[in-house]
Amino acid sequence: MVAAALTGDRCKHEPRVRQVGWAPAQQAWRMKLGIITALAALVLVASLYPSPAAAAFTVCNSTTYGVVNVAYAVTWRDSNNQPYGESQGWWAIDPDTCKIILKNDISAYTVYIYAFANSDPTNRWWGGTNNYCLDPHLKFLYHGDAMDAPCNAGKSFGMRYIDTGSQSTYTYYLYN
Repeated sequence: MVAAALTGDRCKHEPRVRQVGWAPAQQAWRMKLGIITALAALVLVASLYPSPAAAAFTVCNSTTYGVVNVAYAVTWRDSNNQPYGESQGWWAIDPDTCKIILKNDISAYTVYIYAFANSDPTNRWWGGTNNYCLDPHLKFLYHGDAMDAPCNAGKSFGMRYIDTGSQSTYTYYLYN
């Protein structure tokens, strides 16, 4: 048996040792590379399928009149062609800022607004010819018939129609 060891020959009874796999340091490096590759692939796939933008109706105060208060009215028809609507207010919007006043997809809505400047509400206002009920002094939310003139609560205001082009997201700017 000594002679076999010196000559490099193996005895039939000696176990043969085989190295299987990678050394521990190489295994850790290979695992890290696999994780990095998987994360890179995930980022690539996510960028190919971006999530939809949040739908909203935003109003921006681009006036020189100071804070502007805004209320809206929206109408829509359900799948059975039944009319629905609501009016809500007030959002105080500082100069040169914007606020989201509806966080829904507005593509099926008809949108109206009424706004006035705190500095001079009788002379600095934005309205129109579409009458809906608003509370001129308090925050409010009217649904259905409660928003339609003649008003059981609040007061009828002429509101401005906003042509959103059936977009799901729209920004309206108030100017002097």
